[in-house]
Amino acid sequence: MVSAVILAAGASSRMGAHKLLLPLEGEPLVRRVVREVANAGFDDVLIVVGHAHEAVLQALEGLEIRNAVNPDYATGMGSSFRVAIAALPDSKAAMFALADQPLLSSGDYRKLLDAYRERQMGIVSVRYGDVTAPPHLFDRAYFSELARLEHGARPVLQRHADLTTILRFRPELLLDVDTPEDYERARALLSAGRERVD
Repeated sequence: MVSAVILAAGASSRMGAHKLLLPLEGEPLVRRVVREVANAGFDDVLIVVGHAHEAVLQALEGLEIRNAVNPDYATGMGSSFRVAIAALPDSKAAMFALADQPLLSSGDYRKLLDAYRERQMGIVSVRYGDVTAPPHLFDRAYFSELARLEHGARPVLQRHADLTTILRFRPELLLDVDTPEDYERARALLSAGRERVD
């Protein structure tokens, strides 16, 4: 079983409002991200929530996903990795995505799953231009290292660069909504993309 984990526990300290609940294309930002992940073909989808978790889970009603609450979310992302891994006893691998990256599609997430299934080992990571950033997919062999992290997964990626498959995504897809300016940019890019499709 290959799982997808969406990390959604942090507080929105730079937004003034809970960023995951902001409307985007007619639905809360977090629902858009979770829906895209859920449509990517993973066997299991888990969201790790913390700050305002009841409101976040309410925004996800009707989606077939599991959730785990991180009571220690204020200590950093490492605590969310630990909560997630404790909830994945049967997973042979897991992709870790961020709940505030609204420009990634189910097809983008599926690329990580397909790359892992080709090798059945190692790590799959994403590079946006010159920047390595989530989502990342890890074989179960790395779960114990992830559970010891304080913050992001960069130390694990650096230690195992020789076993990492790199996927290249368009640089503009690397947008996580941390500020009001990021939010407006996400709205503009999604609107422009919709107009091209129409």
